[in-house]
Amino acid sequence: MEHLFDDGVTVKRFFGFVSPSVIMLLVIGLYSVVDSIFIANCVNTHALAALNIVYPVFGFIWGVSVMLAAGSSALVAIKMGQGKALEANQKFTLIYIVAAIIALIMILPAFLFIDELLLFLGASDVLWDYCRTYGLILIFAMPAGFIGVLFEFFIRVDGKPGFTLALYMVSGAIHIVLDVLFLVYLDWGIEGAAWATFAGMYSTVIMGACYFIFRDTKLKFVKTKIDWAYIGHSMLNGSSEMISESSVGIMVFFFNYIMMSLAGETGVAALTIVLEILYFMVSVYLGYVTGVAPLISYYYGAGGYEKVNCFLRYSKNFILFSSILISAVCLFFAPVLSGVFVPAGSQVYDMATTGIRFMTIGFLFTGINIFASGFFTAYGNGKISALISLSRGLVMVIVFGFSLSYLFGINGVWLALVMTDIVTVILSLAMFQRYKGKYHYSFK
Repeated sequence: MEHLFDDGVTVKRFFGFVSPSVIMLLVIGLYSVVDSIFIANCVNTHALAALNIVYPVFGFIWGVSVMLAAGSSALVAIKMGQGKALEANQKFTLIYIVAAIIALIMILPAFLFIDELLLFLGASDVLWDYCRTYGLILIFAMPAGFIGVLFEFFIRVDGKPGFTLALYMVSGAIHIVLDVLFLVYLDWGIEGAAWATFAGMYSTVIMGACYFIFRDTKLKFVKTKIDWAYIGHSMLNGSSEMISESSVGIMVFFFNYIMMSLAGETGVAALTIVLEILYFMVSVYLGYVTGVAPLISYYYGAGGYEKVNCFLRYSKNFILFSSILISAVCLFFAPVLSGVFVPAGSQVYDMATTGIRFMTIGFLFTGINIFASGFFTAYGNGKISALISLSRGLVMVIVFGFSLSYLFGINGVWLALVMTDIVTVILSLAMFQRYKGKYHYSFK
């Protein structure tokens, strides 16, 4: 990465580095959507709704893993930019040990209290067996989830974003092939979907381990020592990502509760479709900020402020263009997107189509908020990043979710998602303005 822009920043080189991350996140999002499509069409919409019921648990687990990966990788990238290779490798090694220990510790209580968790999450009698079957299998995939996310972030910091794309394309392909085998041919139902996800996650870990063990890499596993300050800083710096991921789970929990009270299992199934489309579209922004963040961290650490400013100008144009494009897709193709999951004319279809169209306005602001959160994480400012994520992913969602659903019913749920991004974008723009002097950046 240190020699990538020795001759200056060009559009080709910049997007050559960033685009694999965008494609990778889109691929991951696509695999999730395809998984849901298989479940909806090969099992039923109750099984689809069950995915949304158990999601908050795994959203929290995913949030912890992303917190460790995003927070530590930014700090390691800064050390690399400062030329402190040994210190970078020691911190790189330490965070893997910490992640593995946390993942193993979390398995036991999740397994022992699975029934209590499902009761708390609001699993109805109709959805109970689907939720329990899926949840029990995925609990034992937690270590793979933690370590796999670390591999994704650090391979990118090592300067090989293309490998992360290959990593997820292969693991995703394994996932989909097993979906076809287990759901279509063997008719294993939601259990088959869970085992397919399990296999895909562990294949990511195997390939990521092979990258650092068998290739000549800049980051290497070395003898390390405990560094509580680094662990704490990593968690704080990545706290916004944890809030972002975990708050999605909290949002889903509250929206499931609201939808169950308004429209029962049918409403939860429609909500699942809308959120699947939402997360897939958001993958564009998540992938972009994931790709550009190591560049910002590295060149900020190296004092290359002019290069960082060039990255930010490209970022502004990309987010503006992609926001308009995604909004247009949601507006004009909402019926097509819903119809992939459920038959046209059904109650689930009608509700989901309306929900997707509501997203049109929100997507004009979503990209700015997601970029702002990742942007401040890249500078090591986890507090501001967390503030933005907390606003977008938790506080405003709960406030608008309950108030607008009370006033407008199901449409109030969709409107709440839109209003959350509109309010949060004001905060994001204010933080950009406040910190431009401290970090020496400009979007002009």
